[in-house]
Amino acid sequence: MVVYFTDEQTESRAFVTRILKEVYRLPAPQFLRGEHGKPRLVGAPLCFNLSHTHGRTFAVFSAQDVGLDAEWCARPLPKACLTRLTAAERQENFFRLWTAKEAYIKYRGGTLATMLPALRFEGGRLTEGGMPVDAHLAFAEADGFCIALCTPAPAVIELKRI
Repeated sequence: MVVYFTDEQTESRAFVTRILKEVYRLPAPQFLRGEHGKPRLVGAPLCFNLSHTHGRTFAVFSAQDVGLDAEWCARPLPKACLTRLTAAERQENFFRLWTAKEAYIKYRGGTLATMLPALRFEGGRLTEGGMPVDAHLAFAEADGFCIALCTPAPAVIELKRI
């Protein structure tokens, strides 16, 4: 699955619109927001998701729901983040587990406040309320960024600068 990115300073809607016009040939995309603010396309069979971190914007498009998160891995971690992790999570790469959790939340269309407390990432598996999630995660690392993609079926991330 292609994850588009840019280092240009851009507004989210402008970046998505540019990709929809240039790649998907949608001349005038229109958007609406779901219950928790997740943007959706009107009248097009595409779902999309965005992530911003350290001056880079990422976007992914799919025929099915999709969640995307990216983090810049060189930033220092607040101690408050680390103290909230389980012992098993402390053994994982923090950015991998954080992007996995956030990509899953975005995939489901939920909010951090309501869903994060029930999510754990242990032994390379994401669980919600102690049960493995019914979704697939893919990861990539490039240029100091950790990227997680959450989809209903297995996927491989292909990064493409646009």
